[in-house]
Amino acid sequence: MINEKRIQYLLMVAEEQNITSAARKLFVSQPALSRMILDIEQELGMPLFIRDRGAVRPTQAGEVYLRGCREVLAIDRAVKREISDLRSSRRGKITLAVTALTGEFLLPRILSDFEAAYPEVQLELLEARTMALSELVKNGKADLALVRKQETSELSYERVMENPVYLQLPQFYVEACGVNFRAGIENPPISPRVLDGQPVVLLKEGRGLREETDRLFLQYGITPSKIVETENIHLAHQLVNLNKGFTFIPDFAVHDFFHDDAESIYCQLDGYTMTRPLYACYVRNRYLTAAERRLIDLIAGL
Repeated sequence: MINEKRIQYLLMVAEEQNITSAARKLFVSQPALSRMILDIEQELGMPLFIRDRGAVRPTQAGEVYLRGCREVLAIDRAVKREISDLRSSRRGKITLAVTALTGEFLLPRILSDFEAAYPEVQLELLEARTMALSELVKNGKADLALVRKQETSELSYERVMENPVYLQLPQFYVEACGVNFRAGIENPPISPRVLDGQPVVLLKEGRGLREETDRLFLQYGITPSKIVETENIHLAHQLVNLNKGFTFIPDFAVHDFFHDDAESIYCQLDGYTMTRPLYACYVRNRYLTAAERRLIDLIAGL
């Protein structure tokens, strides 16, 4: 068997970029961890890390070795999972990494079906920002993640959803524009330039939907008269209903909001396709248990 502990220690050093901090999290002494790294470097004949005033970062050889460590660890875990799955595919735990937005609106719609099929499989959620999800899978902290784009060849990606984004219209615009809008999403598209000089409600910077909105504004030269920022898409939705401006709502959130508020008006943008594709990602060539396969299929079926 592989020396899983040594691999985990190296990966922790790379993640923390500091040997002392890594040692603290691993509950080992800093000299022992430094000695282990030096032993590996002597075996390889090349340094794995550049040391600079306490901070460390991988050398080119270190990047190669760490990538190999992740692959070996993934293979070892895949073999164990496949054997475990042969023994009993109805037990165990799946750690799924998601953004708060994705988790809130997608998972409640599939949890009952998943638990009915695999009542003894524990589904553990790990919430993180969009940019951190792939790393959680690569580092073995999550089995699967739901991400917005394909980022690295180290992971496999399955597209599970297209998820268009709609513009939610405030009542002041609906009354002023003279178009016969109606509640729901079956409305004519409007030009993105309508948003220039208008108040908008946006998620705060660092959120994927905000990045897409910023790209739209840059492309069309849109300067809102006022931007209200929030971390909560529910609040963004409610502020539009209070006539505070326009906002952008992904389809899966519209699906939930419209159950509680059948008066909101949504439309798409004319000449600008705004979608948020969703991928299930996992370590490349890793064996998926029957429960993991079912989880992915349930999400894709929404």
